[in-house]
This record gives sequence, structure tokens and C-alpha cells, in this order.
Amino acid sequence: MSDATPQALEAAVPNAQTPETSVAEDTVKPAVDVTHFNFDAKVFHVPGARFALTENAREPRFFVDLGGISASLSVDVLQKEFSIGRDSSDMKLIQIAVSGLRFVDDIRTGDAVPAEILNGSVSWPIKSKHKLHAARRLQVQLLSWVSGKELLLTNFDEIDSFLEQIENKTKLKSAFATAAQELGFGPDGEEKVMDLLQSLTRELCYIEALRERFLSVRNIAERLIVLRRLYSSDARVKDEIRCIGLLLGKAIQEYEKIFFDVDAQTSEIIGALKSIDRQIKYIRQRRDELHYIMRVWDPIIGQWSELKNERSRAMDKVLTATYRLLAPRFTISRSMRAA
Repeated sequence: MSDATPQALEAAVPNAQTPETSVAEDTVKPAVDVTHFNFDAKVFHVPGARFALTENAREPRFFVDLGGISASLSVDVLQKEFSIGRDSSDMKLIQIAVSGLRFVDDIRTGDAVPAEILNGSVSWPIKSKHKLHAARRLQVQLLSWVSGKELLLTNFDEIDSFLEQIENKTKLKSAFATAAQELGFGPDGEEKVMDLLQSLTRELCYIEALRERFLSVRNIAERLIVLRRLYSSDARVKDEIRCIGLLLGKAIQEYEKIFFDVDAQTSEIIGALKSIDRQIKYIRQRRDELHYIMRVWDPIIGQWSELKNERSRAMDKVLTATYRLLAPRFTISRSMRAA
């Protein structure tokens, strides 16, 4: 096996600048038999016609622009008012559009069906560092398996330092041959191991991108500690911050549980490679859950990023908006995924 093998695992991940597909895509049958939202009824062609979620991603609705005002209808009302048959092609597209709003902000006539629905790939880009992080996590897991010792490395500076050690580079090269034997590929099956690892890397790099986005939510929790002190003389706002902190703690636990589950699913690397198709399906499901939750959070994160930790009318507003996002989802035992 050549010296370039460990690096090949990282280099083989696709370009991160555009939405991409996984190597498993060729074997994935389309979930729907249409590729674009080519609606027939005239209502779908009026100015501003689009499907979108209401504020805080609560409900899918059909929107149109009427004299500069945005009006909306529920899907049920849309069907009844415009006599859209239950078995019509337009009704089928409406159902796909409702599902598609978990992945894109809005859907208009002529838009492509989101890649997540078509073949399980993604409709949003990542950065090259996320590919590298996913590849290096798998390398650590492979070394952990071959050494028989669990390696608890989460910080990427630690991971990079660990993998750059000469002895670990040597162990990693031999680990591919050992894994090939364990997987039944024989002594010359290192390339097959590489292919499987590349497949997992292509899926997990999106989890790494979402893991980084999640840090913005944790940052809000840290800022609440400072703000509670700044608002100590305002009993009402101080209590609101306390409530937000409790609700946000539940949200963070939900995130961390999903990331923990994904990490645990692939931590036993040989078992993961033996069930590669099932692993890819599972990772994609959790990826889509995380991405949907982050889309709900993005507007609030944007508002927080524009403010300093200080008392102001703008801060009062963003605190209220954060509470309104969290309260309906967690005070009645609902989750961000179910909202």
C-alpha cells in the first residue's frame, strides 16, 4: 500500500463548493418520479406564488402577492378553493412541496425537487474543512479499532496532532490491510476499505458542518449568563432570561443527543463498514433532522450576531423572539423536530 493512502481518504471527498451527491447515490432509487414542480393550475403562476413555512417553521402554506401584500392559504383550503383533485398531478406536487419545505425556504413553479427527496443527497454546500474533519474522525476510529483502545479525541487540534505522529501514520497504513482481512476482502483489499470509508466520509462531512453551526446555539446560551447579570435590576427581563436559559438547555440537549447518536453509530468502525447501506440511510435521516432544526434557528442566530452583550431595546426584542421560538416547543414536551 502506498504512503498516500491516509491522505487519499481526505482528498477523495468531493468538492465542497457546490451541492453534491454521495457515492451511494447511483444505487438509490428516486423517492419521487418527478424532478421539477411543474404545476398546471393557473393559481400556481400568479405573482409571488410559492409554498413556504410560516414564522418559526410552524406550518406549510401557499403564498401569493396581492397588491404588495402577501396573502396565504393552508394546503387544505388551497385544494378546496381551486378544485385541485386528490389524484391530480398538482396535488401530488403539493404533497412533495410540503415535504420539500424541510430542506429549502420556499418552492415555486419550475423549481427543482430538493435533492434530499430525489436521491438522499443534499441541496446545501459545505466547506472543505468539514470534509477533512469527517475523514480524520474516521481515521481515529480506525486506529482505535486496530489498537483495541478507545480514543476519546474531540478537539480537532488534538486529532490533527495525534494523526501527525509518525507512529500513528505507520499504524494507519497497516490498519487498512487489517480491516480488509476483517471485512473478508483478503490481503489485497485495502482499496475496498478505502471506498467504504470514502462513502462514510461523504455522508459525515455534512454532520460536521451542522456540528459547527450548532456552536452558534451554544454561544447564545453563554451570552445569556452575561445578560442575566446586566439585567439584574430589571426583574421582568431577568426572569425572561432565566426561562430562556432553561428552555435553551433542553434544545441543546436535543442537539447533543443527535450528534452523540451519530457518533456512536459509526464509532465501531468495522461494524459500520459491514452495514454501510444502513449506516448511510441512518446518517442522512439525522442530517436532515439537524438541518431542519438549524433552519428554524437561523433567523434568531442572525439577530443575535448583530448585537453586543448590552442592555438595549434591540436586545429586549431578540430575547423575546428567542423565548417565542423555544416556549411552544419545550413547555409542552415538544421537540424542535416535531414542531
